[in-house]
Amino acid sequence: MLAHTAIIAVFLILLVTILSIYVSACRIRLRISMGDGGNKVMRRAIRTHANSLEHAIPFVLLLMFFELNGGTGREVLWLGGLFLGFRLMHVSGMLGGPFRLRQLGATGSLVLEVFVAFAILCRVFGCPIELAATSF
Repeated sequence: MLAHTAIIAVFLILLVTILSIYVSACRIRLRISMGDGGNKVMRRAIRTHANSLEHAIPFVLLLMFFELNGGTGREVLWLGGLFLGFRLMHVSGMLGGPFRLRQLGATGSLVLEVFVAFAILCRVFGCPIELAATSF
């Protein structure tokens, strides 16, 4: 059962849905029905939503495979919570917050994606080194 992955997936889907609503609100407020209309705010809203979706889907798949290959509920929730936190930092930086938040959010997300991918490979094929970080 993938109950822990499902919890993280729900929160990530809610984030993407909220960003979709924000895009729609920008379209209504700025009267832009298609594309970004050359408007910087609209372009930023669209890219924030798309980028969140581009990272959420692969991460949920990675988390699912991690949990299916013996990842504990605690590990899944820690990894997923960290990822969600990094995505929120990225969103904040994209939508006008400090650029440093955007950088930290993007970097943290990518590091976690690679970490979980390697953790899956280690669980499937065995790992030549002990990964203490995978035991929370």
